[in-house]
Amino acid sequence: MAIREDLWDFPHDMQLKVMGAADAPLEEAVAEILEQHLADFDRHAHLSSRPSTKGNFVSITASVTLRHREQVESIYRDLDACPHVKMTL
Repeated sequence: MAIREDLWDFPHDMQLKVMGAADAPLEEAVAEILEQHLADFDRHAHLSSRPSTKGNFVSITASVTLRHREQVESIYRDLDACPHVKMTL
């Protein structure tokens, strides 16, 4: 993912949403990726999950503060490469 830095104000607070299968270790995978890229990320304070209506999928919401373009691109690249992630918003 390439972003146009001129469209972003850094630092940038956002809610990152990730979806995957309910039977996958999605929450752990997302937490590990975010901890690699965000020094101030606390999975217990900044991560929440919600199952889908039928319980087949889970949605993870992470409250993050992004500091620069490279960080955004690295996070999305690692999430896209994760086999447990079906969709990132």
